[in-house]
Amino acid sequence: MKQLLTRRLLIATVASALMLSACGGTSNAAPEAAFTLQLLHISDADGSDSTALNSVANLSGLINKFRAQYPQQTLTVSSGDNYIPGPRFNAANDTSLSAALGVAEVGRADIAFLNAMGVQASAIGNHELDLGTKQFADMIKPSGAWSGARFPYLAYNVDFAADSEVAALKLANGGKAQEQSGKLTGWTVVDVGGQKIGVIGASSPVFANITSPGKLQFTPVLTSSEVDVAGLAATIQKGVDEMTAAGINKVVLLAHMQTLAIEKALAQRLKNVDIIVAGGSNTLLSDANDVLRTGDKSAGDYPYETKDAAGQPTVVVNVDADYKYLGRFMAPFDDKGVLIPQRFDSKLSGAWMTSESDDSAGGVTVSGLVTQVRDAIKAVLKSKDGNVFGKTSEFLEGRRAAVRNEETNFGNLTADANLWYARLLDPTVQISLKNGGGIRSEIGEVLAMPGATAAAVLTAPKANAEANRQSGEISQLAVETALKFNNKLWTFDVTAAQLKSLLEHGVAVLGSQGRFPQVGGMSFSYDPSRTAQALDANFAVTTAGERIRSLKVGSDVVVQNGVLVGNAQRTFRLVTLNFLAEGTSTAAGGGDGYPFPATADFVNLTKLDAAMTATTGGGVASTSTALLGSEQDAFMKFMKSQFGSSAFGVKDTPAAQDLRIQNLSQRSDTVLN
Repeated sequence: MKQLLTRRLLIATVASALMLSACGGTSNAAPEAAFTLQLLHISDADGSDSTALNSVANLSGLINKFRAQYPQQTLTVSSGDNYIPGPRFNAANDTSLSAALGVAEVGRADIAFLNAMGVQASAIGNHELDLGTKQFADMIKPSGAWSGARFPYLAYNVDFAADSEVAALKLANGGKAQEQSGKLTGWTVVDVGGQKIGVIGASSPVFANITSPGKLQFTPVLTSSEVDVAGLAATIQKGVDEMTAAGINKVVLLAHMQTLAIEKALAQRLKNVDIIVAGGSNTLLSDANDVLRTGDKSAGDYPYETKDAAGQPTVVVNVDADYKYLGRFMAPFDDKGVLIPQRFDSKLSGAWMTSESDDSAGGVTVSGLVTQVRDAIKAVLKSKDGNVFGKTSEFLEGRRAAVRNEETNFGNLTADANLWYARLLDPTVQISLKNGGGIRSEIGEVLAMPGATAAAVLTAPKANAEANRQSGEISQLAVETALKFNNKLWTFDVTAAQLKSLLEHGVAVLGSQGRFPQVGGMSFSYDPSRTAQALDANFAVTTAGERIRSLKVGSDVVVQNGVLVGNAQRTFRLVTLNFLAEGTSTAAGGGDGYPFPATADFVNLTKLDAAMTATTGGGVASTSTALLGSEQDAFMKFMKSQFGSSAFGVKDTPAAQDLRIQNLSQRSDTVLN
């Protein structure tokens, strides 16, 4: 973190000057600040459960300390993805959490963290909607002894009334945030020291493809894989204009756009937005005074400074995920509500690193409720870390930047596990396809010594003596963390032409896209420089795509030199995820926009396994009845069967050496050799 202990004198010296004026060390030509806002911001607690849980208490202490320094100048916000389905999310359902939560229920621990830290408004991230709009509504609204979210969720470009599950939570724009607990609206007003701060939210239109938004309608409508930034800016501007018409001259936009480049583009297209808090991209912005965690690298300056469409100064801020950093921006405004860049202070503003090992690091006082909930969740998780399913001697690469861009050893392993499981129930299944975005974390350790300048060392999972788990053993907790969504497995027949189309979709939009495929039983090459497949708003293919150059299923050559070989209507039996396949009955496309055939005769392996067990005893011995037919179930059984005594030992390879998915910008094509 910025060194709290060594800077107490500095903070004390400047505190009185900051209360109603600008920060020091600036040009005499700059006007004095009429008001300085202390903006504290977080986002994206959707990666590593252990990192988030180990960091959240110290984060709460930092917020308490900074708010106490400037109690009449502080606004605390989140830009979304405050939780994600997975072990931490599910652990809140344990009865041991009832004392802290009022009523134990999935996901409520994460909302309780935000309540305890005094978050005053949040954008809606894609992971808020992963389990559908009903689950989202049930989590944020009060129910019995459960308080719900003590802040509003904001998204001006989303029509909440279009979805019956959340319509009752919708409020008109322009209310007071402190009166909108557990509600949904486009923009709200927060009174900070007598100043009206307008806070507006925006969610990316790509949510329609990457999560489960029910009947929520996003503006602008996504008509291709690219976001219409101009249209999005025009929509948000309407809300900003409403604020300025109401006399508000200090505006904060909470934007969950998934890509920092879009938030930067919005900054230059909008007028009268002073600060954009970015979300969804896990991007660490920092300044020269910031101390970063070992192995972390800055992705740019904090704040990103630019001019808006009217030529006025505006900034974009963002810090990394999982409570690893608290973003803090001291925003000096003149008497007209315009930022004064000459008076920005990098000593106080920036990314403040939290500690995973010392809750009170920096001399902070942590929230008692945060530690109570944190400790209860960790106890639930600990009980699962000693339940072992298989071994690995290698780091299983499941990190976002890898599985969304190339073949990885973990991507191969989980695709193979799905294929193995499917074949036990239906020996005719030949191939497996899943999305890289469904892999949420690695299985293993990323080790970087303090002060090290070399790349971090990647190893197999470390031992956990407390759980009696040995080094290299893969636990139930690790599987649940890595395969958080635990999709069900479905099989169906796909023609050669349809298979090529599915893979064309998987590589049509590159650059850390959740749609990027991980496969089993087949191999293919693609050329990213060639024409990409394009879909219309109904997920019908409008441009076939020419990126898939070679494709082989077993020994059967399906594509050679970009052209289908043999009978294009011959079929292959495929196992995939229900997330990717669902929605095809209405020709609306599957998850991540996959154009699965609308007439496919899908077979749910959960039902098939249960039926075979009941009639012939020929099903697969289940790890749990609740897991039957799921990705976690398949992976646990596969690892225990194949790597229970001897460890999996295939290293991950760079793209230039990948064999199953060959990127021809990185290597030559050997798929058909």
